[in-house]
Amino acid sequence: MFIDDSEQRVPPRRGLGPLVAIGAVIIDESQLAPFSSRLQDLRSRLGIPEGEELKWKPPKGSFLSTAGGDVVTDLRRSMLVAAKECDIRSAVVVLDHGAAYRGLSTAEAGMKVLAWLYERIEMSLSDYQEVGMVIADQPGGGAKAEKHWLTETLSLTNNGTRHVKAERVVMPIVTAPSDHVPHLQLADLVTAATTAAVAGRKAGHDLVPLLKELAHTRLTGETAGAGIVLWPRELYDLHWWVFGEEYYRRGSIGIPLGPHDPSAARPLSKPGRPYLKDDGLTVP
Repeated sequence: MFIDDSEQRVPPRRGLGPLVAIGAVIIDESQLAPFSSRLQDLRSRLGIPEGEELKWKPPKGSFLSTAGGDVVTDLRRSMLVAAKECDIRSAVVVLDHGAAYRGLSTAEAGMKVLAWLYERIEMSLSDYQEVGMVIADQPGGGAKAEKHWLTETLSLTNNGTRHVKAERVVMPIVTAPSDHVPHLQLADLVTAATTAAVAGRKAGHDLVPLLKELAHTRLTGETAGAGIVLWPRELYDLHWWVFGEEYYRRGSIGIPLGPHDPSAARPLSKPGRPYLKDDGLTVP
């Protein structure tokens, strides 16, 4: 599992505060080299210089920052298609930090989100009867900040959480520089694109069909709560507007989302369902 984080500080979707997200791409060991090879072929086809990191937000002065929208769109879509062809799965957790855990710093909220992602990783590995290890992009702030972040993650791999045992992630989380690891660059794309889609940005929404093909699903077929997690509950109806999910399941009960079934009871959240009748982008 390769994990990276993302933010959307000022989402255009009405009612959203700053978004904090962490996502993972889950890759079978047999597909590590094939995906790297496909990415290298993609670099060659698009003329991306060797050594340039493939980022959702390329740094100023880089090839991708000046290459034009067609090249960037081709790159993003082709990376996701290659991931699907290599049977890569994903899980992304998105938190509206303006609505939940407002008393925590962004870094502290990020640790909450990481715990929820860890639960989805354990669940995914359990579904496939696999074990694995987690590699994260190096956090910013230098060696001291990185050491502190890794120390904070030890409780997950040692003790698990209230909801999952530490069983299938078989060693502590480690970090690597993302510019050296193509699989971390895929994690950047999947996490950032999913977060952008939730925020209401077209660049993310255009990739939703491909993102859904990668997202881990429940046994009943939904990504909601499995490969795509939105919190707090007031965001649940965005599973309908953004990802086309008709139900959010609690155990065996499927709760209808969005306006597709106006006669159904909707006991999901209090107070209200801000995205029940519209997506927060249309003029009310």
